[in-house]
Amino acid sequence: MNVNLSLVWLRRDLRLYDHAALHKALSLSACVQPVFVFDTDILQQFSNKQDRRLTFIARALCAIDSELKKRGGGLLLLHGRAQDIIPKLAETLGAAHIIAAEDFEPKTILRDQEVNKKTGGKLTLVKDHLIFSPTEITKDDGSAYKVFTPYSRVWRAKLSPASAAPYTIHDAGRYADFASIRQRAQAAGFAVLTPENLLAQIGYEEVALPDWPVDNARKRLADFVREKSRNYEHARDLPATHGTSRISPYLRFGLMSIREALTLAQENGGADKWINELIWREFYAAILYHFPHTPSLEFQAQFVGLPWRQDEKLLAAWKTGNTGYPIIDAAMRELLQTGWMHNRARMIVASFLTKDLLLDWRLGEAHFAQYLMDYELASNVGGWQWAASTGTDAQPWFRIFNPTLQSQKFDPRGEYIRKYVPEIAHLSDKEIHEPWAKAKPAGYPTPIVNHAAAREQALAMFKAASQQG
Repeated sequence: MNVNLSLVWLRRDLRLYDHAALHKALSLSACVQPVFVFDTDILQQFSNKQDRRLTFIARALCAIDSELKKRGGGLLLLHGRAQDIIPKLAETLGAAHIIAAEDFEPKTILRDQEVNKKTGGKLTLVKDHLIFSPTEITKDDGSAYKVFTPYSRVWRAKLSPASAAPYTIHDAGRYADFASIRQRAQAAGFAVLTPENLLAQIGYEEVALPDWPVDNARKRLADFVREKSRNYEHARDLPATHGTSRISPYLRFGLMSIREALTLAQENGGADKWINELIWREFYAAILYHFPHTPSLEFQAQFVGLPWRQDEKLLAAWKTGNTGYPIIDAAMRELLQTGWMHNRARMIVASFLTKDLLLDWRLGEAHFAQYLMDYELASNVGGWQWAASTGTDAQPWFRIFNPTLQSQKFDPRGEYIRKYVPEIAHLSDKEIHEPWAKAKPAGYPTPIVNHAAAREQALAMFKAASQQG
């Protein structure tokens, strides 16, 4: 065993500053070796060979490798099942420790437990992508909070300067001889990848990412806090404007530190509403941790087994943005074209799928999982169950968004609609929200469902379930 070597297993912490795992490894060993595994168990869940997130990850990894080489090291890039690769790599290199940031998704927890078992307890997990882990914010009896408001109250009360204190990285001369590491890994039969044409080596294609450069995460955060956070409470509901931070992909993959994000927001007096969104993120992470069944089963038992409609045509129309409701179609096309969807739009399309089309929320969650740049299981499941009224602290089942009224309220001039639904861009600000009210525009579908009738069906379905429950 090389007592002087620690492996730093990068997962969702793709940066080299304020890095909990790297900091811990440097405290344990004389030298460290960062490694990233393109985990085939994860990749097989995503069928799109032009997945934008993989381009984003690949570019972030290349940037890390380039920086590590300036510091005398390099990033070991591997491909395969992580629970097989990491233990074997630790044995091959004689590493004394494996350090990684905690992840609280059910499958990841099982993976980490397997790695720890195979390595005889060498895996050490550190907190990184959350301010408070799911076990740090609980009721007095240790049980989980199921309602956001009391959770957020305790979260804020527990907050101290130490909660967001950054990890200082002193890594000069502390990286392993990368040429030797790479050679030994190749000799042991590992699928060692090179930064050049990285995605092609694992069967994926690189795509353009004009909206998501990997080298400006910290600048994007600073600009938002300085310029937009004070108006966030109002602007965040307007999809035609860039009133939201648009940093969630950077937080999701750890190109940005959550501690730095919170610190900058705290220093800005008008960012409190935005901090609330960070707390929602942690609340949903805690819900998933404490209730790991929620990705596949309704949180509220009374709504398990709702008689969702089975209709592939309706689902396809929703997925492709051809429902005849302009705000819905704009949002769904934005997702397909950019990998992003405005938060207000996410709520509107989720309500439409579940309350207008009466289709299973899991179908929507799965579609978002394939395309969202910032997709993470906890927040996505939490958001979908909220919209479907089946989750914890969810929207009441009798509250159903009217897509036309939502459009008129949050995109009054139709700017968002015109950007993504050009077939009706010529309509007036009033007509664009209800293009079917007069003559049907050429090339644009009529509504696939009548909202008023669908609303009554949804109310009846939920009322019956709630009375039986």
